[in-house]
Amino acid sequence: MAVRFVRFTEPDFHAWLIEAIPSFALTNVEDGRWTLAESIEKSKQAHAALLPQGLRTPGQFFVHLHDANTGERVGALWWAEAEKGGQPEAWIYNITIADAARRRGFARAALVELERVAREHGVHQLALHVFGHNHGARHLYESLGFEPTSLTLRKILP
Repeated sequence: MAVRFVRFTEPDFHAWLIEAIPSFALTNVEDGRWTLAESIEKSKQAHAALLPQGLRTPGQFFVHLHDANTGERVGALWWAEAEKGGQPEAWIYNITIADAARRRGFARAALVELERVAREHGVHQLALHVFGHNHGARHLYESLGFEPTSLTLRKILP
Protein backbone atom coordinates (compact mmCIF):
# COMPACT_ATOMS: atom_id res chain seq x y z
CA MET A 1 0.00 0.00 0.00
CA ALA A 2 1.30 3.46 -0.87
CA VAL A 3 -0.13 6.95 -0.64
CA ARG A 4 0.51 10.14 -2.53
CA PHE A 5 0.40 13.54 -0.80
CA VAL A 6 -1.68 16.27 -2.43
CA ARG A 7 -1.41 19.71 -0.84
CA PHE A 8 -4.56 21.40 0.43
CA THR A 9 -6.00 24.37 -1.40
CA GLU A 10 -7.58 27.22 0.56
CA PRO A 11 -11.11 25.76 0.12
CA ASP A 12 -9.78 22.34 1.21
CA PHE A 13 -8.37 23.90 4.38
CA HIS A 14 -11.66 25.60 5.30
CA ALA A 15 -13.64 22.40 4.66
CA TRP A 16 -11.14 20.46 6.79
CA LEU A 17 -11.36 23.02 9.62
CA ILE A 18 -15.16 22.74 9.71
CA GLU A 19 -14.73 19.03 10.52
CA ALA A 20 -11.55 19.28 12.60
CA ILE A 21 -12.85 21.70 15.23
CA PRO A 22 -15.80 19.58 16.41
CA SER A 23 -13.80 16.36 16.07
CA PHE A 24 -11.01 17.67 18.31
CA ALA A 25 -13.59 19.06 20.71
CA LEU A 26 -15.38 15.72 21.08
CA THR A 27 -12.13 13.80 21.49
CA ASN A 28 -11.20 16.07 24.39
CA VAL A 29 -14.64 15.56 25.92
CA GLU A 30 -14.27 11.76 25.58
CA ASP A 31 -10.86 12.01 27.21
CA GLY A 32 -12.30 13.96 30.14
CA ARG A 33 -10.19 17.05 29.51
CA TRP A 34 -13.02 19.42 28.55
CA THR A 35 -16.73 19.68 29.22
CA LEU A 36 -19.11 19.47 26.30
CA ALA A 37 -20.25 23.04 26.94
CA GLU A 38 -16.76 24.49 26.59
CA SER A 39 -15.34 22.10 24.00
CA ILE A 40 -16.14 23.86 20.71
CA GLU A 41 -14.81 27.21 21.92
CA LYS A 42 -11.64 25.62 23.30
CA SER A 43 -11.10 23.73 20.05
CA LYS A 44 -11.55 26.94 18.02
CA GLN A 45 -9.04 28.69 20.27
CA ALA A 46 -6.51 25.86 19.96
CA HIS A 47 -6.75 25.83 16.17
CA ALA A 48 -6.52 29.64 15.98
CA ALA A 49 -3.43 29.65 18.20
CA LEU A 50 -1.69 26.99 16.10
CA LEU A 51 -2.80 28.39 12.75
CA PRO A 52 -2.88 32.21 13.07
CA GLN A 53 -2.46 32.56 9.29
CA GLY A 54 -4.63 29.57 8.45
CA LEU A 55 -3.23 27.42 5.65
CA ARG A 56 -0.43 29.96 5.12
CA THR A 57 0.93 29.63 8.67
CA PRO A 58 4.69 29.04 8.28
CA GLY A 59 5.92 25.53 9.02
CA GLN A 60 2.47 23.93 8.75
CA PHE A 61 1.72 21.27 6.14
CA PHE A 62 -1.71 19.98 5.10
CA VAL A 63 -2.11 17.19 2.57
CA HIS A 64 -4.81 14.92 1.29
CA LEU A 65 -3.86 11.26 1.22
CA HIS A 66 -4.54 9.52 -2.07
CA ASP A 67 -4.21 5.82 -2.81
CA ALA A 68 -1.14 5.79 -5.05
CA ASN A 69 -2.63 2.99 -7.18
CA THR A 70 -6.20 4.21 -7.74
CA GLY A 71 -6.01 7.94 -7.00
CA GLU A 72 -8.86 7.58 -4.50
CA ARG A 73 -8.77 10.21 -1.73
CA VAL A 74 -8.48 8.22 1.49
CA GLY A 75 -7.67 10.75 4.20
CA ALA A 76 -5.75 13.82 5.32
CA LEU A 77 -2.62 14.65 7.29
CA TRP A 78 -1.50 17.79 9.13
CA TRP A 79 2.00 18.21 10.50
CA ALA A 80 4.29 21.07 11.49
CA GLU A 81 8.06 21.36 11.26
CA ALA A 82 10.09 23.30 13.84
CA GLU A 83 13.20 23.14 16.01
CA LYS A 84 12.86 21.18 19.25
CA GLY A 85 15.81 20.64 21.54
CA GLY A 86 18.13 21.95 18.84
CA GLN A 87 16.91 19.35 16.32
CA PRO A 88 14.44 19.74 13.45
CA GLU A 89 11.22 17.92 14.36
CA ALA A 90 7.98 17.18 12.57
CA TRP A 91 4.98 17.20 14.90
CA ILE A 92 1.99 15.26 13.60
CA TYR A 93 -1.16 17.09 14.65
CA ASN A 94 -3.80 15.13 12.82
CA ILE A 95 -4.15 12.11 10.61
CA THR A 96 -7.57 10.96 9.47
CA ILE A 97 -8.56 8.09 7.25
CA ALA A 98 -11.99 8.00 5.59
CA ASP A 99 -14.30 5.38 7.07
CA ALA A 100 -14.45 3.42 3.80
CA ALA A 101 -10.63 3.31 3.63
CA ARG A 102 -9.90 2.22 7.19
CA ARG A 103 -8.06 -1.00 8.02
CA ARG A 104 -6.44 -1.06 4.57
CA GLY A 105 -2.98 0.23 5.55
CA PHE A 106 -3.36 3.87 4.50
CA ALA A 107 -2.43 5.39 7.88
CA ARG A 108 0.73 3.28 7.99
CA ALA A 109 1.56 4.22 4.39
CA ALA A 110 0.98 7.92 5.16
CA LEU A 111 3.35 7.82 8.12
CA VAL A 112 6.00 6.02 6.08
CA GLU A 113 5.65 8.64 3.33
CA LEU A 114 5.86 11.40 5.95
CA GLU A 115 9.15 9.91 7.17
CA ARG A 116 10.50 10.16 3.62
CA VAL A 117 9.29 13.76 3.18
CA ALA A 118 10.59 14.77 6.63
CA ARG A 119 14.05 13.40 5.84
CA GLU A 120 14.04 15.43 2.60
CA HIS A 121 13.26 18.51 4.73
CA GLY A 122 16.19 17.76 7.05
CA VAL A 123 13.95 16.62 9.92
CA HIS A 124 15.52 14.18 12.37
CA GLN A 125 12.50 13.11 14.42
CA LEU A 126 8.74 12.70 14.25
CA ALA A 127 6.51 13.22 17.28
CA LEU A 128 2.80 13.15 18.05
CA HIS A 129 0.24 12.94 20.81
CA VAL A 130 -2.23 10.09 20.97
CA PHE A 131 -5.17 9.90 23.34
CA GLY A 132 -4.95 6.97 25.73
CA HIS A 133 -8.32 5.57 24.69
CA ASN A 134 -7.23 5.30 21.04
CA HIS A 135 -5.76 1.80 21.28
CA GLY A 136 -5.67 1.17 17.52
CA ALA A 137 -3.65 4.31 16.84
CA ARG A 138 -1.31 3.60 19.74
CA HIS A 139 -0.62 0.12 18.35
CA LEU A 140 0.05 1.53 14.87
CA TYR A 141 2.47 4.18 16.13
CA GLU A 142 4.35 1.71 18.32
CA SER A 143 4.63 -0.74 15.41
CA LEU A 144 6.28 2.05 13.39
CA GLY A 145 8.87 2.69 16.10
CA PHE A 146 7.30 5.58 18.01
CA GLU A 147 8.13 5.41 21.71
CA PRO A 148 6.49 7.18 24.66
CA THR A 149 8.30 10.28 25.87
CA SER A 150 5.90 10.89 28.79
CA LEU A 151 2.68 9.42 30.11
CA THR A 152 -0.26 11.05 31.85
CA LEU A 153 -2.25 8.62 33.94
CA ARG A 154 -5.69 9.11 35.50
CA LYS A 155 -7.90 7.21 37.88
CA ILE A 156 -11.58 8.05 38.04
CA LEU A 157 -12.85 7.68 41.57
CA PRO A 158 -16.26 6.14 42.26
